[in-house]
Amino acid sequence: MIEKQFTEFQSYLRNEKGLSAEFQRLGTGGCLVTVKNVPIRSGWNRSLVDVLFVAPPGYPAARPDCFWVSPQLRLANGMMPQNANDASPIQGDPLPGRPVTWFSWHLQIWDPNLSDLMTFYGAIMKRLIPAR
Repeated sequence: MIEKQFTEFQSYLRNEKGLSAEFQRLGTGGCLVTVKNVPIRSGWNRSLVDVLFVAPPGYPAARPDCFWVSPQLRLANGMMPQNANDASPIQGDPLPGRPVTWFSWHLQIWDPNLSDLMTFYGAIMKRLIPAR
């Protein structure tokens, strides 16, 4: 199921957004999804970041929760974003020590029959735009 959804997500990103994505299985049983060079609007200290999130074991019945960006991200004024920190690495990250900022961001609604990787990515982008 995850492979099919990832292929559709990857196709959407490439065709609609001009972005690329990678998918890696983790030793934890989940899958790490990385969207490369995502443009984010003003208000941040960077204009491009990689967006990373984990499809947990049991996905899609188990919903994704939280996300990371790399490299570390700050507001344009140098302050840490709301509900974020640099001290929460990706569990099972194949690149240990990767500089990431973790966002504690949780979906309120997730229907495993309707929600997918694009649903979660859309929620991430709503968190990143506008900067806060």
